[in-house]
Amino acid sequence: MGGFQKKIYDSLPYPFKVILLNIKGYLNVKQRYTKEFESYLQEHIKLWDASPEDVTNFQKNKLAMLLSEVLEYSKWYSSIMQDLGITIEEIKKDPMGVLKKMPILEKAQRKDEVESIVNTKRETVMVGHTSGTSGAPTIDYLDRDSINVSFAIWKRFHRVIGVTRKSKQVRLSGRLIVDAKAKKPPFWVYNYFEKQLLMSTYHLTSSGLQHYVNKLNKFKPELIDGYPSAIYVISMYINKNDIKLDFVPKAIAVTSETLYDYQRTEIEKAFDCHVFNQYASNEGSPFITECVNGNLHLNLDSGVFEFVNINGESAKPGEIAKLIVTSYINLKTPLIRYDIGDTVLLPAENEKCSCDCSMPIVKKIIGREDDILWTEEKGYVVSADTGYKGLSGITQGQIIQESPKEITINLVIEDGFDERMKEKLLTNFRDRLGENVEYTVNILDNIPLGPNEKFDAVKRNFDLEF
Repeated sequence: MGGFQKKIYDSLPYPFKVILLNIKGYLNVKQRYTKEFESYLQEHIKLWDASPEDVTNFQKNKLAMLLSEVLEYSKWYSSIMQDLGITIEEIKKDPMGVLKKMPILEKAQRKDEVESIVNTKRETVMVGHTSGTSGAPTIDYLDRDSINVSFAIWKRFHRVIGVTRKSKQVRLSGRLIVDAKAKKPPFWVYNYFEKQLLMSTYHLTSSGLQHYVNKLNKFKPELIDGYPSAIYVISMYINKNDIKLDFVPKAIAVTSETLYDYQRTEIEKAFDCHVFNQYASNEGSPFITECVNGNLHLNLDSGVFEFVNINGESAKPGEIAKLIVTSYINLKTPLIRYDIGDTVLLPAENEKCSCDCSMPIVKKIIGREDDILWTEEKGYVVSADTGYKGLSGITQGQIIQESPKEITINLVIEDGFDERMKEKLLTNFRDRLGENVEYTVNILDNIPLGPNEKFDAVKRNFDLEF
């Protein structure tokens, strides 16, 4: 939902929230399930188990199209490419060679220069906002093709793991879908048109978890997807209390955070089904998705992946590598050699998957180290950095929880952040973390990096007792 729609939604009583969300669900279905989407879906289904040669040819053609468009229609990229002497003829002849000439696109550039980065050939049909793992709000312009292709590849992932369009689904994400101050259920809203039960991740209190389990038993979803930290909290409650569920999902798919091994173990024990990991971003990065054999495949039909080690060199097999991505699924706000700030563990040399997909694999997704916070009022809280959404003037943000009643928010700011914006920030965090917490906002020149030179967007400095 856009900012104005969200304000209306948040102010409504629960029954009207249900109505408004289902109107949005109906519009989503009309917007997403189009002839163009179906065409893209069938194309990418075929590419999943296509030969390496067919995938390479598809990549080459898509990259040539992307580079040709940005040369002509993106002010940012056009200036760079003209300075490098890149021509349409060179792009057509050797798109991969041209790509290697391009400089790295940094996060700050993606955020600050978005108006000149956009591809003016393509019409904007949606404007999104993401807080990002650094806490810096970012605008994302989307055209119709970008939406269709991204949705098609996501639905292909569902198809690979055995989930259909008609499957009943539960989603646990960072959206405030019910009143933030609600003490009693329902902590969820049902989207009839997409057969999707949206469950709040801001009401996972000790007294509320049984209500979540009761609702899951009644709804009996075939797919549970969303933040692994939220699903993990529910799973711990199920396992700790020896609860036997009345259903077994076909799959659990997690995204938006790092999936830790201890979380996977706990979730699979609670729900008795496999947890499938996936990697994407609201900015439109290429996909990495897990197959039925448990391997993480680079979806080469969604973009180009480059791997750089800690020395800034091309990473070797078995090394931890930073991702540099070029996306085929965000054509309105192009990402070309984008340093997305996430890392992966590369497999040993010649390690391949025995499933039908020939696309290469990575061993592990290491990036996005979101943490679980806990307050007496809200219980377990995941992805609290959604509290930055809708704000301006923030370059970087960090949340540090010293105790259940003490939270520090460190900010690096620029023009646009004033007392009014600070009050909105505090309102957002009170909604997500509770009123009975002492909040301290520090304005800093810079936020120091944590261990291994990683930025810690969320830190909890005390142990959780579940």
